Amino acid sequence: MHLLLTRPEPDAGRTAQALRALGYTVTISPLMRLRPLTDVRLPKRRYQAVLVTSANAVRALLDHRESDLFADCPLLAVGDRTALMARRAGFAKARSAGGSLDDLVALVGATCRPDAGPLLYLAGNARAGDLQGRLAEIGFSVDMRVVYDMQAAGGLSEAAIDGLRAGEIDGVLIYSQRSAAAFALALRAAGLAPLSRVHAFCLSQAAAQPLATIFDGPIHIAEKPDQVHLFATIDAVSRTEATN
Repeated sequence: MHLLLTRPEPDAGRTAQALRALGYTVTISPLMRLRPLTDVRLPKRRYQAVLVTSANAVRALLDHRESDLFADCPLLAVGDRTALMARRAGFAKARSAGGSLDDLVALVGATCRPDAGPLLYLAGNARAGDLQGRLAEIGFSVDMRVVYDMQAAGGLSEAAIDGLRAGEIDGVLIYSQRSAAAFALALRAAGLAPLSRVHAFCLSQAAAQPLATIFDGPIHIAEKPDQVHLFATIDAVSRTEATN
């Protein structure tokens, strides 16, 4: 199976390597680009924990001039890979919630107390859920700072367009709603919409939503919003395709 990978670098390269090790052919065409916001002033307060819902927040914090403010603070991450990245970057108290926003809210509730001080949420400019609002509903005070944004990378690469037009690409991986929207725009710009006979493998239901009007092929949603379950979805479809 030939897969089109649309996620930003540096994640795209690592994901492509993992997919190729599993026997897939991969074309990389990032649709978004990370821009750390290094000039954002971070609060000089004592926090119970730092919250992150993306590995990009960890990358942005490492680039930030005030990153040492929180080196000793517990860091609660939405998923295992983000927590691992944080620990490798020196955040020894990083913990994983297990994969979803619901899991992170539950982890905060289990490990923090509303009366023990505020939380700091390091976020991107576009957020799939309202973590700050949900925690406020259960009594937590949350300071949020946007420390990175994701910008459009300029459309699909020539290799991606040629592969889609020739019918050589069997599936596309979609990791976020913004990537899906950028993919939809890129397909229209290339005259490839609606796209048929191509599988969409989406990390979440939200990530799949922008594909509804430009995708005639099957759309698959990972059972959980993490790469392990996304790869399992791809593997299941690949096995089915191989037996037909």
